[in-house]
Amino acid sequence: MTTSVREDARRVAILDAAAELIAERGYHSVRVQDIAKALGTSTGSVHYYFPGKGDVLAAALRHAVDRTFDRQSSELRAIDDAHQRLLKLIEMQLPRLGPVRDEWSIWMQFWAEATIRPELRPLHNTYYARWRETVVRIVKRGQRQGTFRSTVDSEIVAHRLTAMTDGLAIQVLTGAPGVTVSVMRELLIQFVHDELVSAPGGNSPLR
Repeated sequence: MTTSVREDARRVAILDAAAELIAERGYHSVRVQDIAKALGTSTGSVHYYFPGKGDVLAAALRHAVDRTFDRQSSELRAIDDAHQRLLKLIEMQLPRLGPVRDEWSIWMQFWAEATIRPELRPLHNTYYARWRETVVRIVKRGQRQGTFRSTVDSEIVAHRLTAMTDGLAIQVLTGAPGVTVSVMRELLIQFVHDELVSAPGGNSPLR
């Protein structure tokens, strides 16, 4: 293994550890010492790659979100049918206990940081545009396949579906009464059916 490969692997390990700690403890509760301890190394090793705490934590946010997008894109590409692809995307967004819930925790903290740190907003907005564009592409694919209604505006549907997903996930994660992962799934699937699959003015599917 070359030095550059080892250093890349070490950098990724630091970002993975930092992201896990952010999900578990919160952005501002993570110290460089905590990251070093999780890796069984020294703070100097962390600072070798990242000058300060803010550098490593901001990089960890980006790393975690990029990893989430890459995983989702890989799984979605394997599904040809647009309706099933959109249902799969919904399923992957449900904040169950485990890695996806951690990803949501990190994403919510990215929102919070972008609210008070203007320098993070361009990156945040790029990620959000990518999230919406994923939905837009699936809707247009469904329209080409004859699975979704041709009369709907894909951009409007994407804005509404992403907003619903985010709003429901926040309620699940904060323990809002009556809003569970199952409820979130049912509401989002019903939205897809009503907006994209059912015939206008009725509940019967297009096919």
